[in-house]
Amino acid sequence: MIGEPASSGERVTEDTALGIVAVQRAISMISNDIGRLPLHAAVREADGDLLPIESDSIDLLSRDPNRWMSGFELRRTMTSQALRYGNAFCHIVRNGRGEVLELIPLLPADVQLHVRPDDVYYQHHVMGRIEPDELIHLRAPGLDGLWGQSPVRLAREALGLIKAMDRTAGKLYAQAGIPKLALVHPGNISPAAVQSIQDSYQSKHAGAENAGRPLVLGEGMRIERLNQSLEDQMFQQAREFSIQEVSRLFGVPVVYLSEHSRSTFASIVELTRTYWDGCLAHWTAAWGEEVRRKLLAPGQEVHWDTRDLLKGSFSDQVASLRSAVEAGLLTRNEARQRLGMPTLPGLDEPLTPANTLTQEQQQQPPAEEPPDAA
Repeated sequence: MIGEPASSGERVTEDTALGIVAVQRAISMISNDIGRLPLHAAVREADGDLLPIESDSIDLLSRDPNRWMSGFELRRTMTSQALRYGNAFCHIVRNGRGEVLELIPLLPADVQLHVRPDDVYYQHHVMGRIEPDELIHLRAPGLDGLWGQSPVRLAREALGLIKAMDRTAGKLYAQAGIPKLALVHPGNISPAAVQSIQDSYQSKHAGAENAGRPLVLGEGMRIERLNQSLEDQMFQQAREFSIQEVSRLFGVPVVYLSEHSRSTFASIVELTRTYWDGCLAHWTAAWGEEVRRKLLAPGQEVHWDTRDLLKGSFSDQVASLRSAVEAGLLTRNEARQRLGMPTLPGLDEPLTPANTLTQEQQQQPPAEEPPDAA
């Protein structure tokens, strides 16, 4: 369904919205990050810790869900569809024993949801009726919780304004960036003369190829500018605000959309944490709950490995790991492993913080270092 145009006159659809660079960047960034995050099945122990377990279904989702794509491509595709259309679908193909054989994505436009007082099912234009447990349904927030609403449709007015600004800028710069002018003649001239002057100006001065070409006027004519330039209209500020609108819509920080007018890069860790808390965590939760309900056994859940995403810069990692080692929370070898470095002998015991030592422990001489093997 195309839908009504926005107040700006622009029609915004799930496909045309990708023509807005900031929207394309936000959707590709979120979907790529969801696609690359490692995930595994786990069970929660009595003490609250998550214990990783083997799961054929999660392995299928992570690596090769079907014959045509990888797990990264499947998750990226479905997340992108959900961000644009509000819904994304994947058919669960099982054998006679109920084991998952393949996960095959479906186009959102090909699937409909039917809700009855005592029944909920999906309808595919080729496959026919599909039961809810045969389909992974990734959805954006919606009114009833069963069907997601398209973020693009909901933000039609804001995105339409951005498209109108792009179109306006394109038309003006097609005229070499020159604002609309009026050629004023001191006397009365015939319609034919007016048309001749317009045609002459258009052929000699319109278009980027004629930029800088001198304008020669005769018969006492003068030039008046009828409107302001893009700079006078604060066009650049409007463009920056449009990127902020896309940031608010999808939850991606404006810095990640390459808008750096107010950024300081003081801490990449804090910026990434904001991106995770305000955006990615919502989509991993939507993915995890749907996979838990449709692919995992009771008591199992999906755990996402965010260490690479949230690790920050090397100096930030070293500072945080040093604090953890000095507090006795990690051994020195565990800290080395988190930095991707090999372990060393004698670094497997946690350190005891100095402020927790007894007086007798503090008075004991330090242990002698073992002699070098050399």
